[in-house]
Amino acid sequence: MNHEQIRILRFLFAGGLNTAFGYGAFAALIWAGFGLDAAVVLSTSAGVAFNYGTYGRVFAAQGFARLPAFMAVYASLLLANIALLRAFVAAGTGPYLGQALVLILVVPITYLALKRFVFVGAPEPSP
Repeated sequence: MNHEQIRILRFLFAGGLNTAFGYGAFAALIWAGFGLDAAVVLSTSAGVAFNYGTYGRVFAAQGFARLPAFMAVYASLLLANIALLRAFVAAGTGPYLGQALVLILVVPITYLALKRFVFVGAPEPSP
């Protein structure tokens, strides 16, 4: 397995943890009566620090120097998430399934954005 394949596998594992945390928070907020936009904003905000820590390990980044770029990427992803979720709900998909579908679209975009804009020049993972 080459370095990039190892990094992708680590990203998917970390992403699974992040997704469980973020989707759990989203579902809990919807269940508690929050609106779609508020649930997305609050669950994403709660997950930023957690996700920075897990993805920082994937890309072997240390410290918080890359946190502003990470937050900028997450802000962009947040806006895309809201737009896509609204589109799915408007098309008749419920918010739980709609958010799950959004995640399928956002995961590969997240990897590329983190690799190209946040963790640029990060060391290659060891096999």
